[in-house]
Amino acid sequence: MRAFLLTASLGLLAACMSPTSEGQTGMADKASMAADGAIATEAQFRDAIVGRTLTFEGKSFVINADGTISGPWDGQGITGSWTWQDGAFCRDAKIGSRVLDPGCQIFEVDGSSVKVTRERGAGASFVYTIS
Repeated sequence: MRAFLLTASLGLLAACMSPTSEGQTGMADKASMAADGAIATEAQFRDAIVGRTLTFEGKSFVINADGTISGPWDGQGITGSWTWQDGAFCRDAKIGSRVLDPGCQIFEVDGSSVKVTRERGAGASFVYTIS
């Protein structure tokens, strides 16, 4: 009986962690984000952030599904590209003609806002509104 319960428990755990048809992980992945709001996977990032407008102090931009960044940021426009690397959003971008230092950032969602922390969580933080 113990062997049966152990086998059933392991099977349930594996099912929670296996990918779904949308490429996202199952309940365990959703629960890990819900616990503290930190986005841990690219699938979570795409679900919560990609394609939505992020606004900070009246300036806005969009992180696009095709790996680009675009928007009217501060009347100059922001352009660039992004990838997901080791649990972080990493970008190369410029505002107008000013090239930004490349960087990787950690995102933590809280309702309709997201706290973004530079240097993989070790740098300065700021909060965007998500719409």
